[in-house]
Amino acid sequence: MTQKAIVSLLWGTQFEALRQFLAMHEPMVVLVCSGATSPQMRGAIESAGSAVVDIESLLDADGVRRFEAETGELQTQFARYLDTLAGEERALGRASRLISTAVADTLTDTLPVTAALLECLKQAASRFDIALLVTSEDVTGNGKAATAWAKSLGIPTLHVAHGIALADPYTVHDQLIADKLAVFGRRGMEGYLDLGYPEERFVITGNPAWDSYARLRNDKAGSRKQLDAKYGLKPGVPLIVFGTTWSANFSAHCNDDIYADSVMVFMASCEALRACGVRFNAVIKDRLSNKAFGERHCAQILSELGAPGDDYFYCTDDAQLFAAGADLLVAVDSNYLVEGMLAGTPVINLMNETGMIMGPCFDSETGVLEVEAQDLAANMRLLLTDGNARNTVLAMAAKRVAHYNETLDGTAAVRVAQQMTSMAATLSERKARYVWQQYLDVESRAVDNLYHTVGRGELAQLFTNVPSLILDVGCSAGSNAALLKARFPGSRAWGIEMNRDAAALAQQKLDRVLQGRFEDFDLSKEGIAHGTLDAVLLTDVLEHMYNPWDVMVKLRPYMAPTGQLVLSIPNVRNLWLMDELSKGNWTYRGEGLLDITHIRFFTRKEMIKFAEETGYRVIQASYSLDGRLAGIWQQNQNITAPVNIDLERMTLKNVSRDELVELCALQYYLLLERASGQA
Repeated sequence: MTQKAIVSLLWGTQFEALRQFLAMHEPMVVLVCSGATSPQMRGAIESAGSAVVDIESLLDADGVRRFEAETGELQTQFARYLDTLAGEERALGRASRLISTAVADTLTDTLPVTAALLECLKQAASRFDIALLVTSEDVTGNGKAATAWAKSLGIPTLHVAHGIALADPYTVHDQLIADKLAVFGRRGMEGYLDLGYPEERFVITGNPAWDSYARLRNDKAGSRKQLDAKYGLKPGVPLIVFGTTWSANFSAHCNDDIYADSVMVFMASCEALRACGVRFNAVIKDRLSNKAFGERHCAQILSELGAPGDDYFYCTDDAQLFAAGADLLVAVDSNYLVEGMLAGTPVINLMNETGMIMGPCFDSETGVLEVEAQDLAANMRLLLTDGNARNTVLAMAAKRVAHYNETLDGTAAVRVAQQMTSMAATLSERKARYVWQQYLDVESRAVDNLYHTVGRGELAQLFTNVPSLILDVGCSAGSNAALLKARFPGSRAWGIEMNRDAAALAQQKLDRVLQGRFEDFDLSKEGIAHGTLDAVLLTDVLEHMYNPWDVMVKLRPYMAPTGQLVLSIPNVRNLWLMDELSKGNWTYRGEGLLDITHIRFFTRKEMIKFAEETGYRVIQASYSLDGRLAGIWQQNQNITAPVNIDLERMTLKNVSRDELVELCALQYYLLLERASGQA
C-alpha cells in the first residue's frame, strides 16, 4: 500500500500550523525542500511520528545526469530561437537583442531549478499518495511551480498567506494559483475580491505567526523588562520602535532608496523630539540579512545628524517582543503595524510616494495614524505625551484589529490545521493518544514555541552579583541564560540540555551547549574549573531529576566565592492540586504541576530543607501565583487573622496569610549562595 504524504512548503514562521496538523492525523510522510527546513522543524515532524523526506533526494545520480543533459539541450534550443527572433525583428534592433539576452539569462538561472523541482515532485507522486500541498508562497519561484504541478494532478492545494495585502495586489501578486488562500482577516481578501476572484477561494484563519500576541499583549511590562535586560535600554524611558522597509521592485513606482530615506526620516524625527525635551530609546528593527549594511548606514545617519548614539539601538531580533514592549511603533505600509495593533501598542504609518499611489493601506477607523515625513515628529510626540490621544487610537485599534487578523485568541495555527484537514480528506485522523505516549520521550519531543523559547526576565533579575561565567542546567532553548548574558555584557553563558531540538536552539544564543543530562558530564573535563561559576540557573529542572540532591552537591565546588544559584521549583502545597486530590484525581499532564516527567515534588518548607541539606543558604525566596486560584487570593489577601478556606470537598482551618501565599503559589523562586564552610 502506498504511503500517505503531504508536500509542505510552509515557512518557519507558520510551522506551528503543520505541527498541529500532524498531531491531528496518523503518521505520514512530509515532503519538504531541504534548504527551507530547519533541524527544529525536522525534529518536530519526527516527534509527531511522521517521516521527513527531502524532495531533492528523490532524484538519484543517474537521474541528475539525465536531467542536466535534457535541460541543457532545452536551454540551447531556446537560445537559438531567441537569436532567430532577434534577427527577424530588425525594427527593434538593439533593444530586441537586449531583451533576448535578459530572457536567456533568466532562463539559465531559473530553468534548472524549476525543472529539477518538477522532476523530483514527479518522482514523489510515483512513490507516495500525496493528499495535500500546503505552501507559504504560490506566485513566485518554487511555490508557484509546485502549486501548479499539484493542481494539474488534482492534489488539493492551500496557500497560507505570509502577509496581509495592504495594497491592492498587483503584478505577480494578483494571481491566485492554489485552490484556497488562507488569509489573516477580511482585509486580506478585499483586494482580490475587487479583482473579481470569488469569495469561496478564501478562508479566514488568522496568522499562525501572530498567535503569541494573545499572551504578549497581556504582559507588556514583562516584554519591556526582557528588552531592557537584553539590549541595555534605559528603564522608564519611552521606547520607540521603527520597522524598516525595503523595495521589492515589483513596480516602476517602487523607490530603490526607500530603506535609507525612511530610516533618515525616523532618526531625524527622534532628534526633533530631543529638541522638544522628550527622552527616548529609539530602536531600528531591521532584517538579519541586512545587518552589515544596516548598521553602517544607521551610524552614517547619526553622524550626518550630529546626534549622540546612546539613545539608538540597531536590532535584527525579537520583532514580537519589540512590538509588545514598545510605547510607540512606526513603520512604512507594513504588516508590522498590525502586529503593533495586536500587541496593544500605538502605531504610526510613515507614508511614502509609492504607498500613496498604491494605497491607502489602512482605513480611517483603524487607529493607525498615517502621516507624511514632515509630520512624523509631531505625531510621535502627540502619542508619547498626550494620554487622551493615545487612548483614543488604542481604543480604535482594538475595535478594528480583527478586520486585519481575525484570530485574537492564539488559535490561528489550529484553524489553519483544521483547514488543511478539511482539504486532505484521504488522511486518517489520529487515534486518541495518552499523555504518557506523547510526552515521555524527553530527548526528542518537539520544543514548545512559547514556554521553552521565550525567556523569563524575572529570573534573570534575581541575581545580585555581577557574573562572568553562567551555567544554565536544563537550559531548554537558552533564552533565560541569554537574558542573563545580555544583562551582564562580557559574561559567558553555558547550557546543558537533553532535548536535541532545544539544545540546537540554545547553541545559537549561548557560548557553549552540552547536549545530554547533567549527570553525563564532568564539568572539569568540559572546561569549567572549580570556583569559577558565578551564576547557575536551575529553572524548572530539579523536579525532573531522580537525584537532584546529588546535582546540588556536585555543583558546589564549582561555585565562585560570590557565586549565586537561582532555582525555580513547582509548589505542590497548592490549593488546586489539593482540591483535585480530595476528589481522587492525580492526573498527569504535558506540563504544569502534574507534568508527567516530574519525579520529585516539593513544598516551600522542603525546598528550603533541600537547599540547606546540600550545602547552600537561601538569600531570597519569591513566588508566582497560580491563576486558577486568583479568586481565592483576591478574596483573602488582606486578612489579618487566620481564616478557613472552603474547597469543594475539604476545608482548611486557621490559614494564616503566609500559608495563604504558599497555598496559592504555583512556583517558588529561590536565590541561593554556598553556605559558610562548604566547599
